[in-house]
Amino acid sequence: MDKLVLSNSNHYHERHITVSDLHKIENNDCNNNEFFKSIISELSGCKDAAFLCQSKIKNPNYYSIIDCNKKFETIFKLKKNKILGKSYDFLLQEFDIDYSSESQVEHFRLIRDLKDFHPCTIIVEINNYNTKTDSKKFKIDFIPKKYIDKLGRRHAIFTFREINNDEYKVTSYKKDHYHASNEDLLKNMERTLRNERLLRKISSFMISDLPISEVSYKIAKELCDNFQIDRCIIHDYRNSQTNFVTEYDRIESTPLFQGIHNDDNIRLLTKYINFQNHFCKKFIQNDDESFVCAINNVKNDSNFNSISKITNKFNIGAMICVTTLFNKKINGGIYLHQSQPRNWLADEIEAIEIIADQISIAFDRSVSIEKVMVGNHALMEKTMELKQALKKEQEMRRMQNEFVALVSHEFKTPLQIIDGTREVLHRKIVKTTNDPAIIKYLSRIKVGIERMNGLITSTLNLAKMESGQGKISLEIEQINLKEFITDIINKNINLAENKKIKIITKIDSLPLSYKADPKLLDHSFNNILSNAIKYSKNDSIIKVIAKCNSKYVALKFIDKGIGIPKSDLKNIGKKFYRAKNTLSVAGTGIGLYLSQHFIELHAGKLYIDSEINIGTSVTVILPI
Repeated sequence: MDKLVLSNSNHYHERHITVSDLHKIENNDCNNNEFFKSIISELSGCKDAAFLCQSKIKNPNYYSIIDCNKKFETIFKLKKNKILGKSYDFLLQEFDIDYSSESQVEHFRLIRDLKDFHPCTIIVEINNYNTKTDSKKFKIDFIPKKYIDKLGRRHAIFTFREINNDEYKVTSYKKDHYHASNEDLLKNMERTLRNERLLRKISSFMISDLPISEVSYKIAKELCDNFQIDRCIIHDYRNSQTNFVTEYDRIESTPLFQGIHNDDNIRLLTKYINFQNHFCKKFIQNDDESFVCAINNVKNDSNFNSISKITNKFNIGAMICVTTLFNKKINGGIYLHQSQPRNWLADEIEAIEIIADQISIAFDRSVSIEKVMVGNHALMEKTMELKQALKKEQEMRRMQNEFVALVSHEFKTPLQIIDGTREVLHRKIVKTTNDPAIIKYLSRIKVGIERMNGLITSTLNLAKMESGQGKISLEIEQINLKEFITDIINKNINLAENKKIKIITKIDSLPLSYKADPKLLDHSFNNILSNAIKYSKNDSIIKVIAKCNSKYVALKFIDKGIGIPKSDLKNIGKKFYRAKNTLSVAGTGIGLYLSQHFIELHAGKLYIDSEINIGTSVTVILPI
């Protein structure tokens, strides 16, 4: 026997679907449809006010507006975007159930012909939609279209023509249409209108943000009130278990469950639900539609003898039992009970079938939402873990940067001793032997010391940038920019001469007075020029060109080196990134990264243009 599990209802947050969302979803397959284009053209050319409607997938008798013409907007003073997705009869919603009302009878005729998909003409009195006053008579034509799309939806045009009293007398229908002498017609009209309103109310529950258990309770209450029945039970069903059961009882009926954790009641309810599920499996056809069974007199139906103890104890004389299906699997049930035998009407069963299909989808959606919530919870846990890992990683990086800064400072002391010793040796050799070979070796030591100092300075700057001490601040001084660039060229002249590279300059236009941070600019320009020398071919030329105007200073460094591949160019300047064709040359990938950052601190820009085996040009633009 299948197991019944009763638990507190979980609160599932369902996505609220707006009318515009539904409109987009339902019309997605019509965008390129030739029929749709032609019917839109017909709508636009209509002489009367008109709108186009489309039936719902699960409720073919419910038509929603998907377009209207300009004349409709003008006559009813309504913008198109305000009516899209509304019911076809939204202008007729103010009618009371008043059977002496001619407009009400006409409305019922429209509903009846719409269900049969027959053309129909009615004359009704419509109030101004915005003010609910100033009523006018309109002749409304329902014009069904033969086309049915691949989802089984129908389309129809409604036209509206205002008529005066004289026209109304000519086109008026026979008196028996308006005075409702036929009592059966009036009762049918009442039930039809109530069922229409019930379906709309239940649809609003379905798209709300309420948990599925609360939605089910509201639906149960509406079904009891609408069909005047004694009891309604709704439950879900998944993995051979129920997650919730809701029940609504009228005052005189005995609760079958209603949340009371009575062992005997739970046992009987379990037996009842299992019986209904097995009964469904016995008779269900191979489709996805919910199984509906209507019993007018339970005592006279031998199919239900096995649960006679339950039907007798809880005074069930007639019932409608619905087993909801989704993807050919049972996912819930709806049970309507009447204490006395009752002849269930066709329109009541039809309404229950439509509601059952909607509830079936809601049950499945609640499972999906629960999975999403579980997934979100797991994601939140992972996010917290990542935050903790990130915090730990940041602490490790801070410690690493502090260590790098400490070690870099310590490196400077032995380098200063080496450089001082080299300088003493150089002076003594010049005074004594003046051996060119030894002087050359000492020059190489100096180049190495300068390179090492440059690496230490870059490392310290990088550590400072990435530590928690904040960004590097500018220490502005007044400098002679022309002399400043000349000094940078002179510092790199030995490196250029070793490769027999000639540096050509055109920098006379540089300002003699410029405000900047000399240390940061020295690092930037020194790095750009040393890179140009490093990656240039022997016996080549490097050009340093300057241009100025009243707002900017531009410095361009042009070499004839190995160039940068196009695939690498977009990443040049990123931390530790080096082009694939430069890996054989010593470097760290942080020099240009820092240079770009320091130039941007001066509100400047750095641009790189390059072509493989042709050369590279680096342009620095600084504001004056």
